[in-house]
Amino acid sequence: MVFMLPNAIRPSGLAKIDVLNGTVAHNLYPKPLFHLFGQSFYFNNHVLMLLLSAGLMLTIFPTMARRLKTKPVPTGFRNFFEALLLFLQRDTFEPMLGKWAATFTPYLWTAFFFILFADLLGMLPVDECIELFNAAFGTHIAEFWGGATGDLTVTATLAVCTFVIVHVSGISEFIRTARRPHPAHGHEDHGASHGTDMAAAAHGGPARAWPVAAVVGVAKYLKHIVPPGVPWVIWPLMFVLELLGTFVKPLALCMRLFAVMMSGPLVVAVLVSIIFSFGGYFIRTVTGVPVILFGTAFEALHLLEAFLQAYIFTLLSAAYIAEAMSAEH
Repeated sequence: MVFMLPNAIRPSGLAKIDVLNGTVAHNLYPKPLFHLFGQSFYFNNHVLMLLLSAGLMLTIFPTMARRLKTKPVPTGFRNFFEALLLFLQRDTFEPMLGKWAATFTPYLWTAFFFILFADLLGMLPVDECIELFNAAFGTHIAEFWGGATGDLTVTATLAVCTFVIVHVSGISEFIRTARRPHPAHGHEDHGASHGTDMAAAAHGGPARAWPVAAVVGVAKYLKHIVPPGVPWVIWPLMFVLELLGTFVKPLALCMRLFAVMMSGPLVVAVLVSIIFSFGGYFIRTVTGVPVILFGTAFEALHLLEAFLQAYIFTLLSAAYIAEAMSAEH
């Protein structure tokens, strides 16, 4: 029976399949697209997966927005996506961000679904099917699929986007607040308007000039990094530690997403290697049955992790933004 099987699905053929192939960026175009600071940049499989994820988002959500005008009641996949959107907005972003939720929800929505689509697309065994097809029919179709979020450069870029939004928005809020002089009773009215003579009069004087407000706002933002109530003796040390913490937070976002999404193919590779570590078809079959069952259960867990990691990334991003925007603290 074994000799009647195609070469691709014989043990020798299966052993040649590289289950980690999709997590490693490999070039799809032999020549670099451009050079930057002496570094060559290529079009690889992970870039393709990012473009596919973005293409899906640009196809699904504008279509949902158009149908919302004619059919307000969602059905099918639209019901699924709208339920996710409302859950993220009402149960996650609004409680954490308060009055700033409307400003940052579009970015957080985009980050969530971009990571989710990249995670789910990377879990499809397209490259493995291509390798089986090549082994069975002697073709030479190049593997082009991959898990983009298993690439450290992709997760680092996502973390840098959050880092920039957090601190640029935080500094901007502190500068905006610094333009309003303190009221006579010593407590700022954060709900009042700014930039008008009426608002300035309500606060007891003219608004600060923008250059002065910029210096004051940045200084207050840096001071805001350190928790209140820290003794002045250890304040400089705490400032250095907290300043380092502002860089550790996006690093944690980057490494958490990368490690979790990289672990899926890595665990599968280890499980598959167990089968071929034994000799003989019978012992491989006996070993393969529990390995396949356990691998299937692990892939189901990994599917849950795709949603969970997208949610954790946006949840922590919202928390960092809320912390940076809290000028009253």
